[in-house]
Amino acid sequence: MTLFSNGDESDEPSSESEVVEEAQSMPVFTARSLLRAVQGGLFATFVMTAFRLPILRSLPPSANFWAKYVGSGHPEEYTGMGVVLHVLYGVSFGALFGLLYPRMNLPRSATETEGVVWGTIFGLALSAFGERVMLKWMLDMELEADAETIFHASHAVYGIALGAWVGSRIDPDPDYEEYEHSQ
Repeated sequence: MTLFSNGDESDEPSSESEVVEEAQSMPVFTARSLLRAVQGGLFATFVMTAFRLPILRSLPPSANFWAKYVGSGHPEEYTGMGVVLHVLYGVSFGALFGLLYPRMNLPRSATETEGVVWGTIFGLALSAFGERVMLKWMLDMELEADAETIFHASHAVYGIALGAWVGSRIDPDPDYEEYEHSQ
């Protein structure tokens, strides 16, 4: 059994026409999932920033990345690009989560709860990647203990917001058009 299969074969198409119909509907389903995930990534990035900004009183370290790899000045000169870059990260990773989430073959009743759980895991994985790869390895930055705690907490907030957004908008089947709280 894999993460993306629940082992239940009752959901498998029973005829060739069902297979063709399912294959034809997948691009629409994928496009809808992607759009909702991009929206969720944008939403979650703003929620994360709203959480982080008043506590640390500083913007994310994306400006440091821009200054080191693209620009030639000091990170403070690239505050705007740092914000744009951070939003692009958030939207891109939101899109990735939104494309992976429906393929996890969660029960058809999967909504906000599963979204929050998997979103939190996803956010914390991004946080670990961000700290170890982006900050330490690529930018040679070491966060102080309090800043590191808020860095990880803000990514957990990102994951919670993203997971709740995507989970509340997941299509139980490709024909599903409107969000419902009950089935």
